[in-house]
Amino acid sequence: MRLLPTILLSLVAAGAITLSTFLAVDGNLARITGWYRFEPGMPLFALEKTGELNEVCWMRIKDLHDEIVCAKDENGVWWIIRPFKDKLSPAAVQAIFAFTANARLVDTLPLNNITRSNMREFGVETAPHTIVLKKPDGADSLTTVARYTLGSTSPWLADAGDGESLLPTTYLRTSFYGRDKRIHVVSGNILNIFKDGLEALRDSSPLQFDVEQIRGITITNEGKQLKIHRISAETSWNITDPVITGADDDNVQKLLLNLLNLKAVRVEDAIEVKLPETPMCTIALEGTWGETPREIRIYSPFSQEGNDQQYCYAVVNDRPVVFTLESEPAVRHKGSYARLIKAICELPVLPRKAMAQVRMSQQRVYVSELPQTLEALRSMKFADIEEKDISRFSLRTTRGHAGIRALLVPGDEESKVEDTWMFAAANTKYSKADAAGVSRFLKGLSQIPVEAIVADAAPGQDMTPLLAEYGLNAPDYVLSIQPRPCMLRATLFGQDLPMVKDRSPRTFLLRRYADPASGKRAWFGTEMGSNSISRLSTKFTRMLSLRAEKWKDRHLLEFPLSAVRSLTLDFQKAPLVLNYEYMGETWSGTLGGEDVTPRINPYRATYYLRRLQNLKVSQWLDPEDEDALRALNNLAFRVKLDLEITDYSDAESTVIEQESDAGIINDTPEGMLQEHGDDADILRSLATMERKTHRETRTLEIAPAAYDSERPFFYGRMVETGQLFIIPFEEAQSLAGDFLDM
Repeated sequence: MRLLPTILLSLVAAGAITLSTFLAVDGNLARITGWYRFEPGMPLFALEKTGELNEVCWMRIKDLHDEIVCAKDENGVWWIIRPFKDKLSPAAVQAIFAFTANARLVDTLPLNNITRSNMREFGVETAPHTIVLKKPDGADSLTTVARYTLGSTSPWLADAGDGESLLPTTYLRTSFYGRDKRIHVVSGNILNIFKDGLEALRDSSPLQFDVEQIRGITITNEGKQLKIHRISAETSWNITDPVITGADDDNVQKLLLNLLNLKAVRVEDAIEVKLPETPMCTIALEGTWGETPREIRIYSPFSQEGNDQQYCYAVVNDRPVVFTLESEPAVRHKGSYARLIKAICELPVLPRKAMAQVRMSQQRVYVSELPQTLEALRSMKFADIEEKDISRFSLRTTRGHAGIRALLVPGDEESKVEDTWMFAAANTKYSKADAAGVSRFLKGLSQIPVEAIVADAAPGQDMTPLLAEYGLNAPDYVLSIQPRPCMLRATLFGQDLPMVKDRSPRTFLLRRYADPASGKRAWFGTEMGSNSISRLSTKFTRMLSLRAEKWKDRHLLEFPLSAVRSLTLDFQKAPLVLNYEYMGETWSGTLGGEDVTPRINPYRATYYLRRLQNLKVSQWLDPEDEDALRALNNLAFRVKLDLEITDYSDAESTVIEQESDAGIINDTPEGMLQEHGDDADILRSLATMERKTHRETRTLEIAPAAYDSERPFFYGRMVETGQLFIIPFEEAQSLAGDFLDM
């Protein structure tokens, strides 16, 4: 009698153990109780299960021939752990998890004879891909979160839920909910990630990094080492070995992006590939992630039998695999599009396949496209400095000339006052410079590349022998540049205060000298303190000039309309003398002694003055220019301005003196903003009091040059200074205007 209860208890215990085992493996009771009831629109897995996908740390993927087992490490990186360790493609991980979370039931096919006779069409048995996802269960074991087998693409399209978009669908079978052999149609399709087999799910990118994190690059190529460094992501790259010089930021960026976009055509276990003894090139990347660099070693290229494509092996220091990279494109087509089509059609392969290969090659990165040499990565700018950072400069020679000095007078954006460049030649005072000419010069200094780097000195090596070799110990020109002060901010006693930090001036040496290698004369230059000597482009050296005419402002006349007293136009039989009254904007005048005031058109006359104010010369000439002096012997016309210039140089001292006499003490904000009492009297007296004035006469003489049928022009002379100039034909015509009504 006691045997029967014992048997019953044993059966109950066995059932409980079996039930707990299935629950641990599958995470649900449907495995035991039978089919799970699916309804159209229902997610493939219960909503509470989709939230567990973030906890998944183990995955198995099987097809008819292969199986890979994957696990996620503590950093969230997925690794293939069987058949050999390697990284899993992040794109594949994203696709699998997105499909698992978002796939919804569209339809279920009944299990009948018709369904069973068409199993090949569904693919769940003939071309299956089975995916199993597991998460930790808290007891050092794993529990299944999802299990399903993908078949073929189904002919239906599913509603995406927005009433407009349609999604592809896939045949699917899942045993996760029980002994369910039915075939379902679910929304979504990720079969494309399996088209090249499970081995293609390995991460084909040898290197993964954030470009902004990179701080240093070390390239070892054929025994030569090249080091590039930057302080932060916002600063420029600099080469520190084998020379110290600026790097080409665009080419360094291209190198990093190409490394990031390298894709292997094959990823193999390192044990199965025999590599050459030494790599062709090694590239090590240092970044903010830690002390261990990320390194890729690239080996010599090779080709396979019957294939003209060049390949090369590569390995990285954080993955135990060998990558097969494409070294160079198989075919390089040059010339017009028509010749490209002709070449493809003549290939001994299918034209469609060849065209596809050409299109794909335009999107691929080849090892030969990685800039790796000093010549490819160094900056080919003579001076890596921006125009906006320059506050003053000087251009002089060591052969007794005083040179040219220029400085920037900052404007005020709030008052809409523009920056103004001033210049001085020899011992003259500063005057307004040609802003466009200064800008062209500074841009030429910073943007025009040099033709070649002719010599480099190692860090710490004495540059004196190289300077003497290229004549730069006695340069033709010495260019010194003072950068604008660097405005920084500091916190002092809880207040945010501006702080100015000086930046050191930079000096450049330039010399036209015979090239020691070729014997040809060329321009050479270097920066004091640098390690390189450059052969300069003549596009920049043509701008070098110590002549004041080269730098002078192109405006011919500068005067206020209020200063004009009379205007004489001597281009008729008798001179036309016009008198101007600025306050009333009235004109009067005589022609050959006859009063012509009623005939004067005041609008034309005022417009003429404004044309004179804005008149620009094409070019300033040397005061001894023979062609200009010869042409000016036969004048076309003469223009004379009589000006009365008011002197306000003592205005500030007048205000101070009158304030002292009045005993004004009113420095409160309210008093400074209001004009009343003695303050108003001072301002009114300053505006109405008699100021010092002086008379000036400015006379222009204009004569035609020997006419050129394409670009005629006129010579001109400022009589008072003797300055010669050239003005365009159209400008000269506008000066010979008519102000009298008939």
